[in-house]
This record gives sequence, C-alpha cells and structure tokens, in this order.
Amino acid sequence: MYPVFLTWGGEFADPAREADYQAERLAESARHARLLFGFALLMNLLFYLSDWRFFGHPHFAVSMVARSVIVAVSLAGMLAAGRIASFRKLAWLSATWAFFVIAASVVLIAPHSSPIGLLITFVMPMIYYLALSMPFRWALVCGLGGSIAPLASYMAFLPSRETWPGLILALITLNIILALVLIRSNRLQRLAWVAIQAERMANDQLARHHETLQALLQAVPAPMIIVNRKDGAILQANDAASSYFGDRLLGQARAIQATVERRHLRKLIMALKAKGRIDGFEVRLQLGGTARDVLLSATTAEIDGVEAVLVALTDITGRKEMEANLERLASTDPLTGLVNRAHFFTLAKGEIRRARRHGRPLAVIMADIDHFKRINDTYGHGEGDRALTSFANLCRTLVRAEDTVARLGGEEFGLLLPETGTAQAMALANRLRAAVEDLHLGGLPAPITISIGISQFLAGETTVEAALSRADQALYAAKRSGRNRVVHFDAAA
Repeated sequence: MYPVFLTWGGEFADPAREADYQAERLAESARHARLLFGFALLMNLLFYLSDWRFFGHPHFAVSMVARSVIVAVSLAGMLAAGRIASFRKLAWLSATWAFFVIAASVVLIAPHSSPIGLLITFVMPMIYYLALSMPFRWALVCGLGGSIAPLASYMAFLPSRETWPGLILALITLNIILALVLIRSNRLQRLAWVAIQAERMANDQLARHHETLQALLQAVPAPMIIVNRKDGAILQANDAASSYFGDRLLGQARAIQATVERRHLRKLIMALKAKGRIDGFEVRLQLGGTARDVLLSATTAEIDGVEAVLVALTDITGRKEMEANLERLASTDPLTGLVNRAHFFTLAKGEIRRARRHGRPLAVIMADIDHFKRINDTYGHGEGDRALTSFANLCRTLVRAEDTVARLGGEEFGLLLPETGTAQAMALANRLRAAVEDLHLGGLPAPITISIGISQFLAGETTVEAALSRADQALYAAKRSGRNRVVHFDAAA
C-alpha cells in the first residue's frame, strides 16, 4: 500500500485521491445533507409558532422574513441534494445554505439578548463544522463566519459590555475545539477508507486470480497465509507473512494460534463457522514479546481438495498509535504535559459522581504563579515556559496517583483531590506553596511564588464549575492579601 499523505486539515494531499474518496461517499453525503436541510426546515417551521409571541413587536416582520429565508433555502437545499451529481456541487449547495442561514441568524438574534440567542450563537458553528458536506477550508470559513456575525449581532444589543471578553474567548475556544475535532475526524475517516480500499483490493485480486493463488500470495505486500481448516496446519504463506511472523513460527500451527488472545481466537472460529468469512476483524498479536494490532480478514475455500481458510493481515499498529497520540494531544497541555482544561472538566464529572455515590469529600485547588506576566516581560517567554514546566513537574511529585493536576490556561493550574477534606487540602496546598518558594530557576534572580485558592464540593453539585468558581474567588483573595499564600473559600468569604 502506497504512503498516505494528508493535509493539515486531514484531507488527502493528492487531489485525485481526495476526489475518489468523496465520489465514493457522495451518496451518503447527499443523504446526510437532505436530512440536515429537512431538520432545519422542520425546526424553523415550528419556530414560526414561537415567533408569534412577538406579534406587534417592531422587529416581528423582519424576523418572519429572516425565518422564511431559512425555510426557503432549507427546502431548496433538500430538493436539490437529491439531484447532486458531484461532491463539489454538494459543497457549493452546503456553503450557499450556510451563507443564507448565517445572514438570517444575524437578523433573528439582533433584537434579543436572551439566553436563546446566546445558545443559537454557540450551537450553530457546530453545524457548520461537523454537519455540512464541504472541504475543510470551507467549513472553517463557514464556522468562523457563523460564529463572528451572530456574536457581533448578539453583543450589539447587550446592555453591558462586561461579558464581551468572556463571550469572545468562549467562542474562540469553541472554534478551535471544533476545528480540531473536524481535523481528527477527517484523518481517521480517510485512514479507515485507505485500509478498506487495501483490503478490498486484496480480496478482489484473490477472487479474480484463484487459479494463480501461489503467484498472488507472493505479490501481495500484506501477510497472507492459508490454513487447513480441520487441524490448523499452515498450508501456504507468502513472503510478507514469512517476514512478519518468521519462518520458525510459521512452521508451528499451534505457535501461530498462540499469538492470538484465546477469546479472540474463539470468536474468529465461531464467526467462520457461522458466515464462512470475516472482514476487518481487529485483533492483537503477541510476536516475540511485542504487541501488534492487525485487521484480519479471512474466508473459507477449497484448495486442492482441502477445506482451507485464507487469512490476510493488515498491520494497523501505527494507525492505533497515531489515534492514541491524537487522543493524548486532545486531552493534554502540550507545554507542561498536564491534563488540559477540557479533559479536566471531563475527569471532574466522574470524580463528582463517585464522591456523591460514596458520600466522600472532594476538594478543588486553583493555583496561580505570582507576577507571571512580569517574568515573561522581563526575562522572556522562555523563562516563563520554564517556570510553568517546573511548577508542573513539582505538582507531579507532591500529589497522589488518584489526584488530577491540570493547566487551566496561562499560569493558572487546577487540582482535583478525591477523598480530601479541607484540612488535607490546606496541608497539600501549603506544602506545594513552600516547595515552589524553594524552587530556584537559574534564569531568574529570585524564587517564584504561587497563590492558591481552595474549595470543597457541596452536596447536590453535579459539575465542577461552581467549586472552581469558589476556588477562583479564594485565589484572588490570596492575591489581594499579598500573594504567596493559601486561602480557603470560607476564609475569603
């Protein structure tokens, strides 16, 4: 299989290969587009009923026109999607629909500063990124346009500007997350398609050239073996299989079977008995103490009067490692290696559920490096990064395995402490503060210090936001009190 080159947006770098991929998925993409346009049509027809409560309002007529535009373009899109003959036309149809919906949304949101308008402002970009069938760059443009225009319209009518920075940062974060999700989805879908194409090619060749099986086995680069179905003895193996397993291992049928986990082996045998073939069965092999992930395809056939099983393997170890790396990157802060903000909130949900189920305490700590901007401005961002990584490493040495340490943003860090009461949290926080004070960085003339805020989760809380907000208040109380100190929320109240 030739190398797979992908763009930064997760699409094939080769335009011809990307066109083949999109052409094969055109029917499904068009069906998905019809469903999206149909759903938009239905929802906006229902919103007509909701909009009547504004009858008599000066903006009512304009809102009805904007709503009608969405209904019209959604109906037109739903009808046109059924006659689309190319992915490029489908992309233009999706982009046109997005343009009119964005424009109409600006009009609909303009006179309102209600939570519904804010909800629409944050939900619509998800549709432009994840639900429309278009190239990555187009989705990025629609997502950004569908974020900026409605947010500007929403903020224009807010009575206070105090929430502007928070709304803008939240929408920027949302766009970054959605773009990363789209990139990851594009990459994984295309890698899976490549694997399926390779498997399909191998199976097609096998079907067309059954009479020249031996020559075909040697020509296929993927490991392929033919096994006697009755006793499991290996009848034939191509050079790739010899290289992959080794000649010594191939000479022992039971040794080959032993490389597969027993439960997977039983499942394979049962599937072959029931269907006569297996496609894309994922198993893990143990080869010489090394674990390898493979996609296994097998089919039964009669060869020279012997009932046999043809087995083809596609090594996906690299792909699995890449998926794991992408998963790690999505949940890890790249500078410090700590849990990032999004993953911190995800882990917190599980810890909160456990704490509530068992009636155990759960503490959260907010820590902030004092005068961090001064460090960056005076000694450079290199020293600032060094301070962040040094603090992160110090946290790792002081917390327990069950504790979670995350970089929440900038110089702010969060600690989630299961089974920890106020006294224990205060003790840990003071140890951490003292340890930081003893931490000497070669590029800085004086030790760095931190301020810490602590809060406990309260009965009935199901999310981390409230406790984190209290810890943040305590943190700022510590800042106001002179920094380099620990404050519990009760003490700051």
